[in-house]
This record gives sequence, structure tokens and C-alpha cells, in this order.
Amino acid sequence: MDKTRLSRAIKGAIAAAAVTSSFSTVSLAQDVQQEVEEIVVTGSRIQRATDANSATPISVFDAAQLEQSGQTTLEDFLQNIPSMTGGQLGSSVNNGSGGLATVSLRGLGSSRTLILMNGRRLSSSGGATGVVDLNTIPTSVIERVEILRDGASTIYGSDAIAGVINIITKKGFEGAELTFDYGASTHGDGDEYLAAMTIGTGNDKGHVMLNAQYTKREDIWQGDRRFSECPLREISGNVVCGGSSTTTPARFSPLSDTDQQLIVDPVTGNERPFNAATDAYNFATASYLTTPQEVASIYGYGTYELYDWKDVTDVNAFTELSFVNRRSDQLMAAEGTFWGPVVPVTNPYNPLDEPVSIGRRLEETGGRSFSQDLNTWRGVVGLEGEFCNEWTWDLSYNYSRWVDTQIDRGRGNTVRFENLLDPVACAADPECAAAVDATGVTAWNPFAAGTLTEEMQNYALVTNSPVERSSLRSFQANLVGDFGEWALTGEAPAWAIGYENRAERTEIVPDGAAEIGQIYFVNGDAWGGNYSVDEFYGEVRVPVLEGRPWAEILAFEASFRYSDYNTIGDDTTFGAVVEYAPLEELRFRGTYSEGFRAPGLDDLFLTPTVSAEQYADPCNEYGSGDNANVVANCMADGIAPGTTISSTQATGLFGGNPDLEAEKSESWTLGIVWTPSWTDDMGFTVDYFNINIDDAIGTLTTDTIVQGCYESPGFSSPLCDLITGAGAVGSIPSSSSPYRQTDNTIAGQLLNSQNVSTFETSGVDLGFDYSMDAGPGVVTVNLSATYLHEWKYQGSPEDPTIDLAGYYGADPVTTAIVAFPEWKFYGTLGYEYDCWSAFTTVRMLGEVDDIDPKPSDLVTHIDTTWYQDINFNYFRWENVTLTGGIRNMWNQQPPYVTNNDDMNTLMRSYDTVGRFFYGSVTLQF
Repeated sequence: MDKTRLSRAIKGAIAAAAVTSSFSTVSLAQDVQQEVEEIVVTGSRIQRATDANSATPISVFDAAQLEQSGQTTLEDFLQNIPSMTGGQLGSSVNNGSGGLATVSLRGLGSSRTLILMNGRRLSSSGGATGVVDLNTIPTSVIERVEILRDGASTIYGSDAIAGVINIITKKGFEGAELTFDYGASTHGDGDEYLAAMTIGTGNDKGHVMLNAQYTKREDIWQGDRRFSECPLREISGNVVCGGSSTTTPARFSPLSDTDQQLIVDPVTGNERPFNAATDAYNFATASYLTTPQEVASIYGYGTYELYDWKDVTDVNAFTELSFVNRRSDQLMAAEGTFWGPVVPVTNPYNPLDEPVSIGRRLEETGGRSFSQDLNTWRGVVGLEGEFCNEWTWDLSYNYSRWVDTQIDRGRGNTVRFENLLDPVACAADPECAAAVDATGVTAWNPFAAGTLTEEMQNYALVTNSPVERSSLRSFQANLVGDFGEWALTGEAPAWAIGYENRAERTEIVPDGAAEIGQIYFVNGDAWGGNYSVDEFYGEVRVPVLEGRPWAEILAFEASFRYSDYNTIGDDTTFGAVVEYAPLEELRFRGTYSEGFRAPGLDDLFLTPTVSAEQYADPCNEYGSGDNANVVANCMADGIAPGTTISSTQATGLFGGNPDLEAEKSESWTLGIVWTPSWTDDMGFTVDYFNINIDDAIGTLTTDTIVQGCYESPGFSSPLCDLITGAGAVGSIPSSSSPYRQTDNTIAGQLLNSQNVSTFETSGVDLGFDYSMDAGPGVVTVNLSATYLHEWKYQGSPEDPTIDLAGYYGADPVTTAIVAFPEWKFYGTLGYEYDCWSAFTTVRMLGEVDDIDPKPSDLVTHIDTTWYQDINFNYFRWENVTLTGGIRNMWNQQPPYVTNNDDMNTLMRSYDTVGRFFYGSVTLQF
């Protein structure tokens, strides 16, 4: 078979049918056969001749494109797609990821991006309802990925406000395939391994396929990269190596004057003022830049023809079974006494004649480690068939379960640390007395380094072992047909109807020590909840004109979905599509859809949970040139002009709200597809999108709360009521400000879920695909780009609207600081000839500015950032393919900005690994 010609033929067929975005490519290394058959396209239940006939904007990426990217995880591939942006989780997120990998379509959040496998839902990730962990989807089983860039609540129900990502697996695979991948960064770290086996066989009655995959990713430390080896701070106009104000030895304040920040000089042994430029704790050297993980999975798919009921219907059984185990780790700097314990005057090492509160980093422990051992099961069983009148039907039951057993080490038991600091209390506790007596002292000395002995650690540290569980049950029934006798054109009007009953349950079980409040910063409240919903949908497509002058195609589609939840009541959504092709080579399409998102179980039932939130303090080094209200309010807080507030984290409280209602949305798309008649191998697409979400479930960001409060005259803004102070999070309050704790950072901000927010985003998706003969081979070009015209968010009716398009700042969905560039680009240029192929991929993020810079900030702009990857495939030998490549070939470094998320940069938006080499071998039998 001429595989190059086949690749071109398939591209031509797709282009001629007006595919909506990125075209599938076919590798020369594969012996691919394609049949034109009726399939179901993501975003519709009505069958089409090919997925290219969809009138809604869909991007399609096949297994070959995934392999060309050199990525071993789906996360790293999808997050580079131009329509993805915002605060996504993945390997670069060390603080707070829990090992999850997510994707955010249009930047509207992973809970508003519905992830499906073969058109059916997967289990939520523990307590994060509606969020799917991409790590649980093995890449070697993927046939293609379909991304519906439009709301689809009428077809799929809740969570599809931003769109749908449908993972289509290799159901018809026959033979055997073994794949081995290995890669490492140019620094010799971050090693990645993949081993996969796929086997399949079938006959005229049925088919079975089995896949097993193992992946491993090694860690990278922040201290092993120059840009992240020390937390940078800007002090008096200079960028210096800074860090945390919770230090070793301890920073301390007398209770009579908590605005004093003192430290015992490690050289002289005398107390002196704390100097953020020289005394801050460098937490980077003990933190991961890339988190390690191991994932093992087994996936099976099978079909079998049960019987053929003549003149009525045939009946076929199908099943889909999978099991995934993920073991992941995060490591952060050592625990600190963030709650501000008091050292009494009876402690022989207290440098003052009065009690003092301390901020001491427990550096002797080596750090806080977070480990997850996740098991998830999924099973789908069903029947399907085709009636004698060619109507099709299917029934299926989908069950999936998620169990995540977690272990956090290096956590402080607040009561026992306070005992260690108080000789009287310690003597009254035999275990404490034994711990300190072992070193010949009466109490712990936090004012010097290296004093927290192993015996003290065994006494005062505790292991936190929570468990997260969730389950999903879904029954579906679908019937698809047409009104053949009522056809107005050569294509009969088609319809689909269906019913789904879905139930989801979540349970979070805390550690016993957390339940009695002895682990600081850990929610000790068990919580859980469940919902069930009955849904009915209907969809119809009516072709009106065909093959007429200036009306090659004119068709209309309409859909609805009725949903009845036991938690929020019922709701109905509607959608409409129009498709018009005045010429065979030119097609216009437009869609309108209503959407909704039911509150997740975490939105409804999550108990108050402590969280450290990155923020920009308006009182940090403020001066006379700042906002007059800010100056007055900071002075009222007892903070002198020019004071450096060392910490950039504020301790707040997240929580659910059982009175939430559903989010409502409206989505519009208008598109043009041009497939020039003078070639079969070219296509252009332009799609405008607009999404509005009202009553959005979310939280105000810490920056929004703090800035709005401090910019109001005399703390008059209602936002000030949301800063409840240090007592709400168990830390020592400032003696001069009700909003701050002893190190002058904000504390106790309330970040509960509310139906108060609105989102509005709009922009344009562009696509270009072309292939042509070039010498003895074929050149292929696949380009896609997204222009983000606006990304507006209003936290509440009283808040100003912010537009993040073209800026970086706190993502209102996740509160992380991320970039929302106006332009994002992904393009691949390839050349295929004989027994080899080569590809280069270019990725681009447009320039961005800080959404709310301070006059003293030194770096508030990021230039346009480009990355280039290369990939080479060689398959001279029968059934053997060799692949190699480089990601980030020019070793583009992540940008430094003053207002950063972590690692001195925006690690969720930019590549932090650097140049990465990889290679693989694939054997086929």
C-alpha cells in the first residue's frame, strides 16, 4: 500500500467534507485502512458519514499527532492546544496538585470542561466533582482525541459549558504492538519512561482488544534550575534571593508589640531586627519543580454479536473495562510554625523577658512530603443494534470508582510543639519529657538551627492519612433514526432521543489526628455527599436545500435536554445549529446553545478548609505615591511606609455552600470553512466564539478581596468583611490590625463558593491544513491558533469587571497566577518520504502584562514566548519503528515576573523543564 498517498487521500476527503479544525494525520509507519461508515461525532448523537460533516467546531487529533509531540502523558499534549488556557494542574504544580492532571478549555476551569471516553463519562477525581484526572487515561490506547470547542449541555448535560473532550480508543485493533519510550532533560533529570503492549483479535462474530501501559516520571528539584534555585524578592528596587519569613532560626515578636520582627543572630547570638533580604528561608531547594509519578493501567474493549432477529433488529454486546493505579508525590519545604506558637518566659532560650510568638521553619525534618496511591476502576457493559429500518439503538451501564489513599509526612502536631516550648507543660507529659531529656535539655530551643532532635520530631510530628472516595453510576438509552419519507433533499431529516440516569457520590475521610485538631493546616472534618439526576434529550437535523444554485447545502439542527436533580431541581436547555454552503468549497456554520453546570458535591458540601493563597499585599513597601486610601489603611494597620512584608501567602478558608444553584450559560459560534476546489489537500477554518456564564460558582480571589478592601476609604468596602483575621485560621493576630497575623500577612479571608460571579469570553479560532508533493515525498502543514479577544470576570455585582485577555494575574477559577495571552499558536510542519518522516512543531504564547501591577514592581511584562520541538521517525525494517526527538529544542527558559505563582515564574503557563530529549521503539506483530 502507498501509505503516503493514503495519508493524502484521507486528508483530501476530510477537507472536501469541510472539517472544522485540525485534520487527522496518518503516519507512514502504520498500515492504515479506512472505511466510510456511519459514526457518531462528538457534540451530536446523530450519525454522519464522517466526523468532518459536523457543523459545530471540532478539533481532531489522532494517535500519530500525539506520538509526534513526544509526550508520554495526555496532559502535556492537551495543555498546548491553543483553545486551552488558565490554571491547569499537572507535573509542574508541586503545591496543591494532589497528583492531578487537568485541562481547562477556554480557561473556564476543568469542572466546566467535560471529559469523555468513547462518549461516556469518567469518575470525578475524589472530592473535585466534575474534574477528570488525565493521568488515568493511557496514551497508547488512544485512537484520536475530539475537542468540541462549543457548549454541549443539551447533548451531554452538566459540565459541558466550555466544551467537550472525547477520547476515542482503539476498538478495532488487531495483532500485537509493543512500545518502549525513554526521555530525559538536558540537565540529566526528569527522566520519563513508557512501556505499553496492545493486542487484539477478532472474527465475524466479535472482537477483543487488551492494552497494558506503565509510565514513570522522575522528579526535578527547584534548586537544580537557575531560575528557581531561590525565591526572588524585590526589595528597595533590587531583585534579591528571598524566601519565607518563617525561618531557621525563628523569627519572633513580643506579644506586647507584634509589629516588631526580631531574630537571634546566628553569629553573635544576640537578638536584632529581622532582615528579609538576608534572613528569609529559601524554601526552593527542598521543593520539586517537576513532580514524580508512576502510573500502571490495564484497558480492555470487546464486542460480540449475540443474535440477529430477522426483520426486527440485530443485538450486539459490548464492554469496556479498565483499572489504573497512580502513585505520585509532591515535596515542599519543611513545615513551619505558621500558627505562631508562644514561647513562654520559662523557656530558658527565650531572648526576651516576656512571651514571644515565633515563626520557625522545621528545617531539621527535611520537608513535607505528600504521596497518593490512587486506584480507579471503570466498567461499561451494554447492548446495541440496528432495526430493520436502519434506526440504531443502544443501552449501557457505566460504573466507575475512585479511591485515593494519601499520606502526608512532616506535619506538625500543634499541641505537642507547644509542649516542647514550655518546660512546665513538657515535664507534665512523659513522652515530651523523654524527648527533651534524651538531649539533656528542658525545652526546645527554636532560636537556633539544628536543635529539633530526632526524638523531638518523633514526639511532635504526625503523619496525615486521609482517604478520598468517589463513584459514578450511569444508565443510558439512545435511539437514532431518520424521517426518510419526508426528505426534502437527498439527505433525510435525522433525529436522536435518549434518557440517562446518573448518580455520583463522594466521601472524604480525614486522619484521626486531624479530626481532633492536632494537625495544623489540615481540615479535620469528614464530609461527603451525593446527587442523582434523570435526564431526557432530543435532537433533530433537517436538510432544507441541496445542490441548488448558491445553496449547495442548507440545514438546520435543534436540540434540548431536560434534567431533574435531587439537589437543585430541574432545568431545560436548548441548542440550535445552522449550516449553509453556497458553494461546494465554502461553508458557513453557526451555533447557539444554552448551558448549565449543576453545583459539584465539593461546591455544596466542602467543609471550611485552610489554604495558603499567593497574593500581592498593597502594604508591601508602600509609599506616598500609592493610592491614598491604601496609604491611609496601611498606616491604620500600624505598618510604616517602606515596610517589607516578607511572605506573599495569605492563609484563608475555602468552603462549600449547600444553597448554591446551577450556573447558566449562553454560547455562540460563527464559522467559515473554505476548502479550495483547485486542490483536495487544503482547508482553512475561522470560528468566532462567545461564551457568557451567569450565576457562576466560584470564589473571590485573595487579591480581589485584599485590593478592594484596602483601596476603599477607611476599610468601607464589603470585601473587608471577608477578611476575618488570624484567629479564624488558628494563628496569632497582629497587635495593630484585625486583618493580619504577626508577620503582617493577611489572614482568614473567606473564599466560600457563591453564585455571584459572571464570566464572558470571546475570540477567534483559526485553522489551516495542507499537504503537497515536494520532491520524492510529501509535505504536510497543520496550523491552529486562538485569538482571545476578551476574558472577563466579575466576582460579584459590587466588584469591578476585570478582563484578563492579554494579561497575567490570579485566575478566578483556581486562584493561581497564570497567563491569558491574546494569541496562542500550535503548528506542525512535516515531511514524509519512503521509510522516514520528520516533523517540527512550533508553540507560541503571546505577550502578556500584569493585570494589576504596583508602582514598585520591577518586572510586569512577558514577551511573546516561542518553543520549537522536532520529531524523527524511521521504519526501514518491517514492523519496527524508531522515533526520536527534542522538546523545547532551544532551551527556552521561563520568564521571571514580580507577581509570580511559584518558582519565580508562571509555571502553569510556561515550560519549566527546559530542553528534553526522547526516543522510542515500536514493534508490531
